[in-house]
Amino acid sequence: AKRLKPYAIISNGDAIDGASISRWPVSSFTEMGGRPTVAAELGEATDRLKEYEDLKFVKYRVWNLGNHDARFETRLAEKVPEYAGVDGFTLKDRFPGWIPAWRTDISAAPSAVPEVVVKHRFKGGVYASANNALWAGTSMVTGHDHMLWAKAMTDVRGVRWGIDAGTTAPIDSPHFTNYTEDNVVNWQSGFVFLHFRGGQFVGPELVHALPNGRVVFRGDVL
Repeated sequence: AKRLKPYAIISNGDAIDGASISRWPVSSFTEMGGRPTVAAELGEATDRLKEYEDLKFVKYRVWNLGNHDARFETRLAEKVPEYAGVDGFTLKDRFPGWIPAWRTDISAAPSAVPEVVVKHRFKGGVYASANNALWAGTSMVTGHDHMLWAKAMTDVRGVRWGIDAGTTAPIDSPHFTNYTEDNVVNWQSGFVFLHFRGGQFVGPELVHALPNGRVVFRGDVL
């Protein structure tokens, strides 16, 4: 971000997991003890997102709600509905530096068809990114499946992209061990830059994170 000075940064969902307030039951006492608390997750998210809030050249910071993010408010709505409207009882109350949204449309003009739609999830499965672009009718970026790849689709109107934006979590984290039953998962750590010229989307650029905390960026290891 410091090198390319992006116009906007989109946190595309599941910045928090909500592990301890999940509807999924724990599988063992070991797993129960290993789930981070809500306070711990909020604290970590606050610290990491503040790194982007401190970048003065960023004009927009958007947080598209993910299904795991939604656990924060869902749990409160189920257990203490009487607290509706109280400050701090929604996730967006705690992160005022980010615009809350379900999806972000990027257009050349307000009334134009979006060049790119960014949201946490749309279609599912291993071919979700291709189906997202097919059914959306424009380029789409999602992050729900934790995969990092881009699928170009060409028709008579030109090229549009179905993009999975990966995950910024380390895929070998011990927090995933019980959740995945210690299986090999087709996830990739990283993120995506979206490039525009003259208001038109000209394609994605994938950045893969390495296990040692470094990233592969344009052929260099940083």
